[in-house]
Amino acid sequence: MPPKLSFDVDYWLPDPRLDGLVSGYHRYSVALPAGERHCDVFFPAWANLRFRVAGEHWRMRLGDNSFDVPAAAVFGPTSHAGYSEGESGVVVGAGITPLGWYRLDRADAVDFADRIAPLEELIGADAAALAEAAKASPDEIKARFDLIFLNLLGKPCPDEGRVAQVHRYLMDPGQDGVAEMAAKLGLSHRTLNRIARTAFGFGPKLLVRRARFLRSLMALREAGANTWASRIESSYYDHSHFNRDAQEFLGMSPGEFLRLPKPLNDASARLRTQILGAPAQALLTPGLTRKA
Repeated sequence: MPPKLSFDVDYWLPDPRLDGLVSGYHRYSVALPAGERHCDVFFPAWANLRFRVAGEHWRMRLGDNSFDVPAAAVFGPTSHAGYSEGESGVVVGAGITPLGWYRLDRADAVDFADRIAPLEELIGADAAALAEAAKASPDEIKARFDLIFLNLLGKPCPDEGRVAQVHRYLMDPGQDGVAEMAAKLGLSHRTLNRIARTAFGFGPKLLVRRARFLRSLMALREAGANTWASRIESSYYDHSHFNRDAQEFLGMSPGEFLRLPKPLNDASARLRTQILGAPAQALLTPGLTRKA
Protein backbone atom coordinates (compact mmCIF):
# COMPACT_ATOMS: atom_id res chain seq x y z
CA MET A 1 0.00 0.00 0.00
CA PRO A 2 1.40 3.45 -0.91
CA PRO A 3 2.45 5.61 2.06
CA LYS A 4 -0.01 8.19 3.36
CA LEU A 5 0.89 11.34 1.47
CA SER A 6 -0.11 14.98 1.73
CA PHE A 7 1.20 17.59 -0.68
CA ASP A 8 0.77 21.10 -2.06
CA VAL A 9 1.59 22.26 -5.60
CA ASP A 10 1.91 25.92 -6.61
CA TYR A 11 2.63 27.52 -9.99
CA TRP A 12 3.27 31.15 -10.85
CA LEU A 13 3.60 32.96 -14.16
CA PRO A 14 6.82 34.97 -14.47
CA ASP A 15 7.04 38.68 -15.21
CA PRO A 16 5.63 39.42 -18.73
CA ARG A 17 9.12 40.46 -19.84
CA LEU A 18 10.18 36.82 -19.31
CA ASP A 19 7.35 35.39 -21.42
CA GLY A 20 8.79 32.86 -23.86
CA LEU A 21 11.99 32.57 -21.80
CA VAL A 22 10.78 31.18 -18.46
CA SER A 23 7.82 28.82 -18.70
CA GLY A 24 6.80 29.28 -15.06
CA TYR A 25 7.81 28.90 -11.43
CA HIS A 26 6.75 25.98 -9.27
CA ARG A 27 6.81 24.80 -5.67
CA TYR A 28 6.15 21.22 -4.55
CA SER A 29 5.70 20.44 -0.85
CA VAL A 30 5.42 16.80 0.23
CA ALA A 31 4.73 15.44 3.71
CA LEU A 32 5.10 11.75 4.61
CA PRO A 33 5.22 9.73 7.82
CA ALA A 34 8.73 9.42 9.24
CA GLY A 35 10.83 6.91 7.32
CA GLU A 36 8.48 6.71 4.33
CA ARG A 37 9.44 7.57 0.76
CA HIS A 38 7.33 8.80 -2.14
CA CYS A 39 7.56 7.89 -5.85
CA ASP A 40 6.21 10.05 -8.67
CA VAL A 41 6.82 10.99 -12.30
CA PHE A 42 8.02 13.98 -14.31
CA PHE A 43 7.11 14.19 -18.01
CA PRO A 44 9.90 14.64 -20.60
CA ALA A 45 10.57 18.38 -20.49
CA TRP A 46 12.71 21.35 -21.35
CA ALA A 47 15.28 22.48 -18.81
CA ASN A 48 14.40 23.29 -15.21
CA LEU A 49 16.39 24.82 -12.36
CA ARG A 50 15.30 23.24 -9.07
CA PHE A 51 16.13 23.82 -5.42
CA ARG A 52 15.60 21.36 -2.60
CA VAL A 53 14.84 23.78 0.25
CA ALA A 54 13.68 21.09 2.69
CA GLY A 55 14.31 17.34 2.80
CA GLU A 56 17.55 15.42 2.83
CA HIS A 57 17.48 13.11 -0.17
CA TRP A 58 15.93 13.06 -3.62
CA ARG A 59 16.76 10.57 -6.36
CA MET A 60 15.68 10.66 -10.00
CA ARG A 61 15.94 8.04 -12.75
CA LEU A 62 16.09 9.15 -16.39
CA GLY A 63 16.22 6.22 -18.80
CA ASP A 64 19.09 3.99 -17.70
CA ASN A 65 20.73 6.63 -15.49
CA SER A 66 19.96 7.62 -11.89
CA PHE A 67 20.95 10.84 -10.14
CA ASP A 68 21.11 12.02 -6.56
CA VAL A 69 19.63 15.47 -7.02
CA PRO A 70 21.84 18.28 -5.66
CA ALA A 71 20.29 20.93 -3.40
CA ALA A 72 20.62 23.40 -6.29
CA ALA A 73 20.28 21.51 -9.57
CA VAL A 74 19.92 21.99 -13.29
CA PHE A 75 17.65 19.41 -14.89
CA GLY A 76 18.66 19.46 -18.54
CA PRO A 77 16.11 18.87 -21.31
CA THR A 78 14.91 15.29 -21.18
CA SER A 79 13.90 12.63 -23.69
CA HIS A 80 12.78 10.27 -20.92
CA ALA A 81 10.19 10.48 -18.19
CA GLY A 82 11.79 11.13 -14.82
CA TYR A 83 10.97 8.64 -12.07
CA SER A 84 11.36 10.39 -8.74
CA GLU A 85 11.91 8.95 -5.28
CA GLY A 86 12.17 11.10 -2.17
CA GLU A 87 11.09 11.80 1.35
CA SER A 88 9.21 14.70 2.92
CA GLY A 89 10.47 18.02 1.61
CA VAL A 90 9.99 21.15 -0.46
CA VAL A 91 11.26 21.76 -4.00
CA VAL A 92 11.12 25.14 -5.73
CA GLY A 93 11.93 25.57 -9.40
CA ALA A 94 11.80 27.50 -12.63
CA GLY A 95 11.21 26.11 -16.12
CA ILE A 96 13.57 27.41 -18.81
CA THR A 97 12.37 27.33 -22.41
CA PRO A 98 14.72 26.57 -25.31
CA LEU A 99 14.83 30.31 -26.09
CA GLY A 100 15.57 31.05 -22.43
CA TRP A 101 18.42 28.53 -22.47
CA TYR A 102 19.75 30.02 -25.70
CA ARG A 103 19.64 33.54 -24.25
CA LEU A 104 21.32 32.41 -21.03
CA ASP A 105 24.27 31.56 -23.32
CA ARG A 106 26.27 29.50 -20.82
CA ALA A 107 26.39 26.07 -22.50
CA ASP A 108 24.82 24.10 -25.32
CA ALA A 109 21.65 22.35 -24.15
CA VAL A 110 22.93 19.06 -25.59
CA ASP A 111 25.69 19.08 -22.94
CA PHE A 112 23.01 18.81 -20.22
CA ALA A 113 20.48 16.66 -22.09
CA ASP A 114 19.07 13.82 -19.96
CA ARG A 115 21.30 14.94 -17.09
CA ILE A 116 20.85 16.39 -13.62
CA ALA A 117 23.86 18.37 -12.44
CA PRO A 118 24.82 20.94 -9.80
CA LEU A 119 23.48 24.31 -10.93
CA GLU A 120 26.90 25.90 -10.38
CA GLU A 121 28.13 23.83 -13.33
CA LEU A 122 25.85 25.88 -15.57
CA ILE A 123 25.68 29.38 -14.07
CA GLY A 124 28.49 29.54 -11.52
CA ALA A 125 28.08 32.04 -8.67
CA ASP A 126 24.60 33.09 -9.88
CA ALA A 127 23.30 29.76 -8.52
CA ALA A 128 23.65 31.02 -4.94
CA ALA A 129 21.27 33.96 -5.46
CA LEU A 130 18.59 31.70 -6.97
CA ALA A 131 19.00 29.15 -4.18
CA GLU A 132 18.51 31.88 -1.59
CA ALA A 133 15.43 33.23 -3.40
CA ALA A 134 13.95 29.71 -3.44
CA LYS A 135 13.94 29.72 0.38
CA ALA A 136 11.57 32.69 0.50
CA SER A 137 7.95 32.35 1.59
CA PRO A 138 5.61 31.19 -1.20
CA ASP A 139 4.17 34.68 -1.70
CA GLU A 140 7.67 36.11 -2.25
CA ILE A 141 9.23 33.50 -4.54
CA LYS A 142 7.86 34.89 -7.81
CA ALA A 143 9.05 38.45 -7.21
CA ARG A 144 12.50 37.34 -6.13
CA PHE A 145 12.90 34.95 -9.05
CA ASP A 146 11.67 37.61 -11.50
CA LEU A 147 14.41 40.03 -10.45
CA ILE A 148 17.15 37.45 -10.90
CA PHE A 149 15.91 36.04 -14.21
CA LEU A 150 15.36 39.51 -15.68
CA ASN A 151 19.04 40.10 -15.02
CA LEU A 152 20.19 36.70 -16.29
CA LEU A 153 17.99 36.71 -19.42
CA GLY A 154 17.72 40.38 -20.23
CA LYS A 155 20.12 40.55 -23.16
CA PRO A 156 18.94 39.12 -26.53
CA CYS A 157 21.27 36.94 -28.60
CA PRO A 158 21.65 36.63 -32.38
CA ASP A 159 19.46 34.03 -34.13
CA GLU A 160 16.72 34.09 -31.49
CA GLY A 161 14.12 34.31 -34.25
CA ARG A 162 15.26 30.97 -35.63
CA VAL A 163 15.04 29.32 -32.22
CA ALA A 164 11.47 30.60 -31.84
CA GLN A 165 10.61 29.37 -35.35
CA VAL A 166 11.80 25.85 -34.58
CA HIS A 167 9.90 25.83 -31.27
CA ARG A 168 6.64 26.96 -32.90
CA TYR A 169 7.04 24.29 -35.57
CA LEU A 170 7.42 21.58 -32.93
CA MET A 171 4.19 22.67 -31.24
CA ASP A 172 2.16 22.34 -34.45
CA PRO A 173 0.18 19.06 -34.54
CA GLY A 174 0.30 19.21 -38.34
CA GLN A 175 4.10 19.10 -38.42
CA ASP A 176 5.90 16.84 -40.87
CA GLY A 177 9.39 15.38 -40.65
CA VAL A 178 12.80 17.00 -40.38
CA ALA A 179 13.25 17.60 -44.11
CA GLU A 180 9.91 19.38 -44.23
CA MET A 181 10.83 21.41 -41.15
CA ALA A 182 14.07 22.61 -42.72
CA ALA A 183 12.30 23.50 -45.95
CA LYS A 184 9.40 25.32 -44.28
CA LEU A 185 11.72 27.30 -42.01
CA GLY A 186 14.23 28.06 -44.77
CA LEU A 187 17.10 26.44 -42.85
CA SER A 188 19.82 24.14 -44.04
CA HIS A 189 19.92 20.75 -42.32
CA ARG A 190 23.23 21.75 -40.73
CA THR A 191 21.81 24.98 -39.31
CA LEU A 192 18.66 23.25 -38.08
CA ASN A 193 20.71 20.58 -36.32
CA ARG A 194 22.94 23.23 -34.72
CA ILE A 195 19.98 25.23 -33.41
CA ALA A 196 18.26 22.09 -32.15
CA ARG A 197 21.26 20.84 -30.21
CA THR A 198 22.28 24.27 -28.89
CA ALA A 199 18.87 25.47 -27.64
CA PHE A 200 16.71 22.32 -27.38
CA GLY A 201 19.19 19.64 -26.36
CA PHE A 202 18.46 17.02 -29.03
CA GLY A 203 18.54 16.54 -32.77
CA PRO A 204 15.46 17.68 -34.72
CA LYS A 205 14.19 14.16 -35.45
CA LEU A 206 13.96 13.25 -31.77
CA LEU A 207 12.34 16.62 -30.97
CA VAL A 208 9.62 16.02 -33.56
CA ARG A 209 8.96 12.53 -32.18
CA ARG A 210 8.92 13.68 -28.56
CA ALA A 211 6.43 16.48 -29.28
CA ARG A 212 4.13 14.12 -31.20
CA PHE A 213 4.31 11.51 -28.47
CA LEU A 214 3.56 13.95 -25.63
CA ARG A 215 0.55 15.39 -27.44
CA SER A 216 -0.81 11.89 -27.94
CA LEU A 217 -0.08 10.86 -24.35
CA MET A 218 -1.87 13.93 -22.97
CA ALA A 219 -4.88 13.12 -25.14
CA LEU A 220 -4.93 9.56 -23.80
CA ARG A 221 -4.96 10.80 -20.20
CA GLU A 222 -8.45 12.15 -20.83
CA ALA A 223 -9.73 9.13 -22.79
CA GLY A 224 -10.90 5.61 -22.07
CA ALA A 225 -8.77 2.75 -23.41
CA ASN A 226 -11.45 1.91 -25.98
CA THR A 227 -11.01 5.34 -27.64
CA TRP A 228 -7.20 5.44 -27.67
CA ALA A 229 -6.89 4.77 -31.39
CA SER A 230 -8.81 7.97 -32.19
CA ARG A 231 -6.68 10.07 -29.81
CA ILE A 232 -3.24 9.14 -31.15
CA GLU A 233 -1.90 11.53 -33.79
CA SER A 234 -2.48 10.40 -37.34
CA SER A 235 1.23 10.47 -38.20
CA TYR A 236 1.62 7.28 -36.15
CA TYR A 237 1.44 4.30 -38.50
CA ASP A 238 -0.45 2.18 -35.97
CA HIS A 239 -0.76 1.52 -32.26
CA SER A 240 2.43 -0.57 -32.16
CA HIS A 241 4.34 2.43 -33.55
CA PHE A 242 3.01 4.53 -30.66
CA ASN A 243 3.88 1.77 -28.19
CA ARG A 244 7.49 1.73 -29.40
CA ASP A 245 7.75 5.44 -28.71
CA ALA A 246 6.21 4.89 -25.27
CA GLN A 247 8.92 2.35 -24.46
CA GLU A 248 11.58 4.88 -25.47
CA PHE A 249 10.14 7.97 -23.76
CA LEU A 250 8.46 6.33 -20.74
CA GLY A 251 10.27 3.01 -20.35
CA MET A 252 6.93 1.14 -20.36
CA SER A 253 3.67 0.86 -22.28
CA PRO A 254 1.26 3.82 -22.21
CA GLY A 255 -1.27 1.75 -20.29
CA GLU A 256 1.27 0.86 -17.61
CA PHE A 257 2.29 4.50 -17.33
CA LEU A 258 -1.26 5.83 -17.03
CA ARG A 259 -2.07 3.27 -14.34
CA LEU A 260 0.92 4.26 -12.20
CA PRO A 261 0.03 6.01 -8.95
CA LYS A 262 1.40 9.53 -9.53
CA PRO A 263 -0.62 11.96 -7.41
CA LEU A 264 1.87 14.83 -7.62
CA ASN A 265 2.16 14.49 -11.40
CA ASP A 266 -1.62 14.42 -11.84
CA ALA A 267 -2.16 17.47 -9.61
CA SER A 268 0.73 19.27 -11.31
CA ALA A 269 -0.69 18.63 -14.80
CA ARG A 270 -4.09 20.00 -13.80
CA LEU A 271 -2.69 23.11 -12.16
CA ARG A 272 -0.12 23.69 -14.91
CA THR A 273 -2.94 23.67 -17.46
CA GLN A 274 -4.97 26.11 -15.39
CA ILE A 275 -2.14 28.56 -14.60
CA LEU A 276 0.40 28.15 -17.39
CA GLY A 277 -1.72 26.81 -20.27
CA ALA A 278 -0.60 23.20 -20.91
CA PRO A 279 -0.34 20.00 -18.83
CA ALA A 280 3.36 19.52 -19.64
CA GLN A 281 6.13 22.10 -19.94
CA ALA A 282 7.28 20.69 -23.28
CA LEU A 283 3.84 21.43 -24.80
CA LEU A 284 3.69 25.14 -23.99
CA THR A 285 3.54 27.23 -27.16
CA PRO A 286 6.48 29.70 -27.09
CA GLY A 287 5.48 33.26 -26.38
CA LEU A 288 1.95 32.20 -25.39
CA THR A 289 2.55 30.82 -21.91
CA ARG A 290 0.21 33.21 -20.13
CA LYS A 291 -3.50 32.63 -20.36
CA ALA A 292 -5.95 35.39 -21.18
